[in-house]
Amino acid sequence: MSDLLIRPTRPVTLALPNVNVTIRAGVQGDVPFLDSLQKLHSKQVGWMPRAQFEGKIKLGHVLIAQDQAKQPVGYCIGNDQYFKHDDVGIIYQMNVLPNRQRGLIGATLLKAQFERSAYGCKLYCCWCAQDIAANRFWESMGFLPLAFRTGSAAKSRVHIFWQKRIRLGDTTTPWWFPSQTAGGSIREDRIVLPILPGTHWSDAKPLILPGGPLPGDPSALPAPKVKRAKPKRAAPMRPTSAPLGGFWFAAPKPAVEVELEMIKREPKVKSKNDPRLVAAARELRDRWLEHVNATPPTAAGKYEVGRQIAETIEITQSLPAVHVGQIEYQKASSIAA
Repeated sequence: MSDLLIRPTRPVTLALPNVNVTIRAGVQGDVPFLDSLQKLHSKQVGWMPRAQFEGKIKLGHVLIAQDQAKQPVGYCIGNDQYFKHDDVGIIYQMNVLPNRQRGLIGATLLKAQFERSAYGCKLYCCWCAQDIAANRFWESMGFLPLAFRTGSAAKSRVHIFWQKRIRLGDTTTPWWFPSQTAGGSIREDRIVLPILPGTHWSDAKPLILPGGPLPGDPSALPAPKVKRAKPKRAAPMRPTSAPLGGFWFAAPKPAVEVELEMIKREPKVKSKNDPRLVAAARELRDRWLEHVNATPPTAAGKYEVGRQIAETIEITQSLPAVHVGQIEYQKASSIAA
C-alpha cells in the first residue's frame, strides 16, 4: 500500500487564508505599543529607540495589524528601497503578540507591505539572526537564504540574509545582496559572504570582524582568557570645613578625585574593513550572483504572499493646473498587437 502513495518532491504552495485582522498605517499613538512589544522580543528583533520609531512612522514605514476590537496585535517596519536600490526593499522588524503568533498575522502584514511598495520594487530582503526561530518563518514565506554576515562582536552571532521575489509568477528578476554593510544596528562594517552550495543556512559559519584574523589563520583561534585584577582606588578623603574670616569653606577635593573627574571617555572608533578584503568580497559576490542567476534556485514557501501586478491601470484624477483625464497603461504586448 505504501508503494502507491505519491509524495511530492516540492512543498505545495497554498493560498493565504483569510485572517480576521485589518492592516493600517502606523500613527504616533502606536509608539508605546511598538516599544513594549519590541522589548518583549528584543533578542529576536533587535532594538530601536523611540525617536527612531517616530521617524519611521513619519516616513510611512510602519504597518499595524489590529483585530476586530481595533486592538493592535502586531506590526511591520519596512521600506521599499534598500542600499539605494529602487528594486529591492527591506523588512527591519516583524513582530506579533505572543498569544497571536502562528495565526498568519505576520504573513498578512508581509503581503500588505508588498502591495503598498513602489511599482519598481521586485525583491524584498531581511537580516535574521541565525539562532532564532524566525528563520523558519521567512523560509515558509518563500524567502531564500543567499548570504550571511557576522553580527556584533559582543554577541558573536551570525545574521542570515533572506530574499524573495515579490511579484507573482516572477522567475527572472536577478537576485542581489550587498558585499558589505556599514553602520545599521551593529554600527560597524561587516563583510557579507554567500552561502555556498551544499551548505544550509543553519550550518556553522565563520565569524569575520574588521581587523580580525581570517578563517583558516592560526591566529583565528580564541586566546585564553586571563583574569585581570581590578586596580584598587584609594578611598577619597572625607571633606571637612574650615572657618576663614567668618566664612566657612569646604576643604579641597583629593587629587585622585579631581583626576577622575577630568578624565573623559574617549569616543569609540568605528572599525573598518581592509579595502582589499572589501574588494575581494565584492568580486566574490558578483561571481556568485552570476552563477546563481544563471541557474536560479527555487523557493517553495508554504503560503502565497506575493504581489499581484495589475495588467491595466486607469487614472481618473484631475489636477488643479492640468486636466489629466483618463489614461490607460497597457502591457507592451497589447500595444504591439
